[in-house]
Amino acid sequence: MGCPLSAPSCFLLQGPFLWFALIVAGLCVRRDLLGVTSIVRALGLKPALYSNLLHTIHSTAIDLDQLSSLWTRSACELFPDPVRFNDRLVLLGDGIKIAKQGRRMPAVKLLHQSSDSNTKADYIMGHSHQAISLLVNAGSSAFAVPLV
Repeated sequence: MGCPLSAPSCFLLQGPFLWFALIVAGLCVRRDLLGVTSIVRALGLKPALYSNLLHTIHSTAIDLDQLSSLWTRSACELFPDPVRFNDRLVLLGDGIKIAKQGRRMPAVKLLHQSSDSNTKADYIMGHSHQAISLLVNAGSSAFAVPLV
């Protein structure tokens, strides 16, 4: 009997889609923030599956631009009452720079730090993470739904 889930067009193969679905489920239920290991623990997976999860995260079988577009369209349908200002959607942007000291770490780059404090270095080696979210109404308040 086949799996009832079918891969959207942003997944080149069914296998990476199923691993991706497992990763998303693990991210939703994990209790700590210790990377792929926390997903393995949260879902009670065999430790041998760690490398499969890691491979899926770095897979080229997923079109990330198409996946982001699909998620953005889905989020707009799932949350039909977004916050608007002058009849335009309100999007929130945020970012963080995290200093890293390892010599050969993936995606570590020279990053400029803009700060009013002269005690911080102008440049650091580290990771830069940004997010864009859609602001949606939630009862008497609002919350941000991450898009990209």
